[in-house]
Amino acid sequence: MKSELFSQNLKKHMQSLLIRVLRNEAAKRLNGGEGKSVCKSDIPYYNQNNIVDIITGVLDKYTDANTNDINVENAIKNIKEILDKTFGAGWICLIGESFSFNISAKENSFLLCFYQGYLGIVVYKC
Repeated sequence: MKSELFSQNLKKHMQSLLIRVLRNEAAKRLNGGEGKSVCKSDIPYYNQNNIVDIITGVLDKYTDANTNDINVENAIKNIKEILDKTFGAGWICLIGESFSFNISAKENSFLLCFYQGYLGIVVYKC
């Protein structure tokens, strides 16, 4: 009886682990293995790539190599500055692990992406 229960729990745990591994591998293939993904955007594809490259470059720059902590405040400021210079003024940047939003963005200016699979980034122009 105990071994059967243990076996069932182990099976569930292994299935859950396998699903997570498969999702991570699929995300790596979709994202070129770089830990970034675009979830939703109305920005033309060629600009999406540029914006995601800007975001990941800034986040990499503000990530502490020893602790893997990100200086989010400085990253937000830097992302906004670069987007304003590159695509015109008026960009807003949100970064966090858990948040919700309801925004009105200019057409062709909204992008939601994830960095390293857990950090949500929203950029848009208003």
